[in-house]
Formats: sequence, structure tokens, C-alpha cells
Amino acid sequence: MNVEEVTRAKEDWLNFSLEILVEKGPEKIKIDTLCELKGVSKGSFYHHFKNRSAFIDELMSYWYKKMTLDFIDQANTEDTPIERLEKLDSVITKSSFGAETCIRAWAFTEPIIETYLEKIDTERQRFLFDCYVDMGVRKEMAKDLAIMGYANFLGMQQIRPKPSIETVLRISSLGTKIFLER
Repeated sequence: MNVEEVTRAKEDWLNFSLEILVEKGPEKIKIDTLCELKGVSKGSFYHHFKNRSAFIDELMSYWYKKMTLDFIDQANTEDTPIERLEKLDSVITKSSFGAETCIRAWAFTEPIIETYLEKIDTERQRFLFDCYVDMGVRKEMAKDLAIMGYANFLGMQQIRPKPSIETVLRISSLGTKIFLER
């Protein structure tokens, strides 16, 4: 296998594991179970990951890059803060966000995940904060608006029956929109 094939194979493991996390829960994110579900030997797993801890670290790094950094990079292709926020909503709408709540629940039993969530939440809130500051909002208020909007976004994903991602985005930004229109 060349480097590109190895990278694709590793990403396949990571994507597969995220799917299993969403479909079957965090208790299935164990080497034996993943190999059985994937229909491969443990050697396939250990070819890509040193151990379960290294695997979880890589899984969370991958998810952080894919669902936070890549989203922000796409949003930052726009010129104005409003366009960046709208682009972020568009990117989120087109993505599968199912792993978000599963990973947050998993953090209760895997301490390393909480460390990643702190990093992820900080980065996402920083993006919102920067957009609000670029819109002329005072820094203290921009920080509060970023926390409020982000907390609403996360909290809306816990409601049952589950609202559509479009509804989550619309309602989670409502407080900020009302504030900015005053």
C-alpha cells in the first residue's frame, strides 16, 4: 500500500467507527467489536492504530478536523461576517451531525473525549465571537452571544422528537438575530 492508500484505509476505519458510534453507541467502540462488525482481523486495526487509546485520540482528532476546522475553513471563504455565518449554516445543513450527541455522551465515560470537546467548543465559539466582533458587537457581548448561540445549538440537538438541522440552526441563532436587530 502506498501512503495515499494507507491514509484512505485509516480514514475508512475512522468513518466506520463514527457510523458505529451513531448506530450502536459508544459501548461498541472496542477493538474486538469493531473488527467483528467490519469483518476484519485485529491485525487490520493494529496496522493503523497502536492501541485503543491511540485510536480514540486519532478518531477525535479526525472528527475535530472534519466537523470543526474544515467547517470553519469553508465558512471563512466568505467576505463578510454575515456571509460567513450563513456559509457555516449551509455547511452544517449539508453534513451528517449525528455523531455530535453520541460523542458528547461518550465523554462521560472516556476522559480524553472531554479534552477534545473543550478544544472543539472553544474553537467553534471563537469563530462565532470573531464574526460578531467583525459586525461591530462589543467583545463582552460578542462572547455572551457566541456562548448563547452555541449552547442553543447543542441543546436543540437533545430535544425529542428531534428537530431538523434547519430548525436547530434557525432557532439557535434567533437570540443573536433579535439582539442585532435592536
